[in-house]
Amino acid sequence: MPHRRNIKEMFLRTRLHMYLLWSTCVFAFLAIISGLLTDGGSSSSAATTTAVSGATTTTIATGPTTAPKTYVVQPGESLFAIAMKFNLSAPALVELNKIKNPDRVSAGTELLLPPSNGFVAIGASTTMAP
Repeated sequence: MPHRRNIKEMFLRTRLHMYLLWSTCVFAFLAIISGLLTDGGSSSSAATTTAVSGATTTTIATGPTTAPKTYVVQPGESLFAIAMKFNLSAPALVELNKIKNPDRVSAGTELLLPPSNGFVAIGASTTMAP
């Protein structure tokens, strides 16, 4: 009887392996089909290839581009307050506008604000709150 028991255990182990193999293949197939039917989460990106007299040019569009917005500094405002108003980091505002002294921004100065893309990076501020 020990011989019969080993064959039965081997059969069960092999059947289990076959079930696991088939289920893995089915799930992989479904994942591939799902990836083909959906855009994989990159709905705003597209690639266009153009051939002009033997040369190929590839253009990748990363989504709708908008011009940067501007803001005019009002009397008594600081970069820190403006950054808080627009949910930005003050260092990003300084870097974008190439400001040499962030503590001295005069009223009437036109600041560039980064275009809104749904994600706003918030970093540490180098200027003090007023």
